[in-house]
Order: sequence, then C-alpha cells, then structure tokens
Amino acid sequence: MSMNTSTTPRGKVVLVTGATGNQGGATSRHLLANGWHVRALVRDDTTPAAAALAAAGAELVRGDLDDRASIEEAARGAYGLYSVQPANHNELNQGVNVADAAKAAGVQHLVYSSVGGAESQNRYYEQQGWGQIEKWQIEEHIRALGIPATILRPAGFMEDFTSPARFLRNGSLNVPWHDGLVMQLIAIDDTGAFAALAFADPDAYLGRAIEITGDRLTTPQIAEALSAAAGRPVPHTQIPLDILSQHDPDVAKVFTWAHATFYDSDLAPLRRAHPGVMDFRTWLNRFGKARLATQLDAPAG
Repeated sequence: MSMNTSTTPRGKVVLVTGATGNQGGATSRHLLANGWHVRALVRDDTTPAAAALAAAGAELVRGDLDDRASIEEAARGAYGLYSVQPANHNELNQGVNVADAAKAAGVQHLVYSSVGGAESQNRYYEQQGWGQIEKWQIEEHIRALGIPATILRPAGFMEDFTSPARFLRNGSLNVPWHDGLVMQLIAIDDTGAFAALAFADPDAYLGRAIEITGDRLTTPQIAEALSAAAGRPVPHTQIPLDILSQHDPDVAKVFTWAHATFYDSDLAPLRRAHPGVMDFRTWLNRFGKARLATQLDAPAG
C-alpha cells in the first residue's frame, strides 16, 4: 500500500457524506490538507459544523441520504465519493442510496466506511439465524454494482473509551467483554487518513476490503493506559452479556459474536501505509487526555 505519486488531486473533487460528523469530518480534513477539492454533503448548511467546513475550504452542497436524487446531483462531476452512514433504522437504505448515486453519477472511486470484522460478524450472525448485518449488505450491494470501490473496515474507536455514553462511567471502565479478548482500536482521525490514502493511491486500494486498526489491546491494557494518562487508577469491570441484552439486545449480539469468534488485524502493513497511525497511548496523549480528565472529574450519575 505505497503512495502512488503519479496520482495527484489537483482539480479533483471528492464528495464526502457525513462531512459534519466524526469520520466524514476527519476525511474532509485530510483530503483538504492533501489538496483535494472537498464537496461536503450536508443537510443544513447553516450549522456551526458546516460553517467550519466552509471556512476550511470545503464546498457545501445540500443533500439528504434518504433522497438518492439529491446525492446523485451532488456527485455529478466528482472523481470520488466517501460514504459513511450513522447507525440508525434507515442505515441500509442510505448506504444503498449513496452507492447507487455514485454509480449513476459516474464516480470513479467510491470509498465506503463499513465496520471492523464485518465478514466475520456477518458469518456468525447467519449461523445464529440472526440475518445479515446492514454494513455487510451495503458492502455486497457495492460489489454487485461493480463500481470501482474501496471498503474500509474501521475497528472500535479509541474515542469510545473516554465517553460516558459508551464505556467510561463514574470513573470506571465498564465493558461487555472478557479480559482476555484483544480489542482492535482505531482513532477517528486515522480513519480519515486511510480514506485519503485510498483516494490518492487507487492502484493499491481499488477493489479491496481493508481492516484498519491502530492498536490491539485487552481491557486491562486499556485501563492501564487510561490510568497512566489520567495520573490516577481507572478500574475496569465487565458487564454481563445477559444484563446488557435486557437493555440493548442488538449490542449484546455484537459482543456475543466478539466472545465467540471476533477477528484480528495485522498492524504491520497498516503502519507501512500510514506511519503516523496512532496507538492508544499516543492518541490519549494527543487528544484524549483532556477529555478523559473531564469525564473522571464529572459528578457521578
């Protein structure tokens, strides 16, 4: 996965969906920094996030992932399209809409952000009679269309380990997997870096599905890194899956798969392609330490 210096972004447009969100925002920043013309698909071009994108040099275009025609119109004349959808009840339709619009608009390179271990997870779900996961169905639709594409499968986000909405609550790391499970982690900023690499080097990335990971850690190792960054102990506990299933059965299914089979990544080729990819401690020192301190100092609730 070496950089193809013969491919230059000068004058080339990439349409970015989810541009005001986490992955889309990271992708937009890396593309702009590398000289691409970023066309940011936004539902509302008056929000502070949209204004920040415009100030950074992006072209704002209004569109809706539920409206295929608006995506196709926004994609006209674009070389590339970055596709990411939030997890929601309409994710499958939105992902299909983006792929269909890219095909209809003649986009030369679609980069789709799927999920880490998508193939393994989907196989396990089918074996359990749970059906197919939506991101796998979107991947399959892209393959069936025959559009030139790269599928990136980002691991679990490092940001989740400093978030009270996910794993960090009341000063403790609370996760629904056992201590021996090696988690695959990636910083959101690095998802954008890999997307930009894919657009810049189509010879190396087109037609591939790539697991992208920055670190591989067990829960005790994650807690140790959090403790070192915080300068205080951060204990960790395991949430039993049967309790989790009572509150969020879909998430419980994900971690049932993780306990049963999960997946692994080879970091060596990823670090050759993107030497700056962050491990967890590096991400904490650069971005996560202040956020971690804020959460640990927050009143228990």
